[in-house]
Amino acid sequence: MFDKDPEEHYLKQGDPDKPTYYIIRRMADTTGLLTRYRMIMGHVRYALSKSWIPVVDMQHYPNPYLEPAKLGQENSWEYYFEQPLRIGLEEAYNAENVVLSDADVVRPYPAHSLKLLEKKNDDLVEWRMLVKLGLLKIKPELMEEILATRDRMFSREDRVLGVILRGTDFLVRKLKGRPIPPPVDFAKSVVNAKLKEWKCNKFFLATEDKKILESFQENFGYRCVILDRGYVDYNSVKDKWVTVCSIDRENDRYLQGKEYLTQIVLLSMCNALVAARCSGTTTAMVLNNKFEQTYFFNVGRYGTITLD
Repeated sequence: MFDKDPEEHYLKQGDPDKPTYYIIRRMADTTGLLTRYRMIMGHVRYALSKSWIPVVDMQHYPNPYLEPAKLGQENSWEYYFEQPLRIGLEEAYNAENVVLSDADVVRPYPAHSLKLLEKKNDDLVEWRMLVKLGLLKIKPELMEEILATRDRMFSREDRVLGVILRGTDFLVRKLKGRPIPPPVDFAKSVVNAKLKEWKCNKFFLATEDKKILESFQENFGYRCVILDRGYVDYNSVKDKWVTVCSIDRENDRYLQGKEYLTQIVLLSMCNALVAARCSGTTTAMVLNNKFEQTYFFNVGRYGTITLD
């Protein structure tokens, strides 16, 4: 079933009066979960604009969350999310009209721009509506687990500042156009200031990078709350992408996706937000419209002169 043509095309075309199913796929096998989430939001919007039925395929295309032995057998999108219209791949591929999506993004899709994050245009409202309509719904059993985790980590009296910082490949590879992460010492100074200014008694740190985590724990102690998860000790010499860095444990691929998503959902539930611009930040902003205050680091983009 793996189709190597990366451009949008009909896989099957039959009776025009019958529904057309739109298979959302991505061929880049190192793309992280929430980059895929943002990309899929764009594809869902596009499919609905054409009255097509969107169905996500992370079963027939290799990805960081699917064990190689399960390729073609399990859909790793459905480990974490419901299908947009609750229609699975078997029904979609057996239909008379099947369109395979472009294997990359379609525009528009939710980006890292300050205009979107700071709600300076209407884009964020539109993307939030897709979530409210249940078109990108987190699996109910996973959401229940995340809520239970939140209740264990925080009390109702806590005022929690959410902090998200990216390191690893985001910092090392310096891909043109990607927002530059803030220096860690600068990030710590901003967090310290915002804890006081916004009257938060602790902060929740969402990161994948073990070095960033250890630096914040050393500086802030008990005020730095983290998810009990596997953190990546990234080696810039031998590791290219964080999504292919493994942790020595059973079911690691699934767990890395679950822990990443859990972090971002917990982040979206905080009172306020300090954030580097990345897929996790955009996702948190899509999931939550109730942050009392937000601060987004803006230290430019790699390979460009613009600050946004």
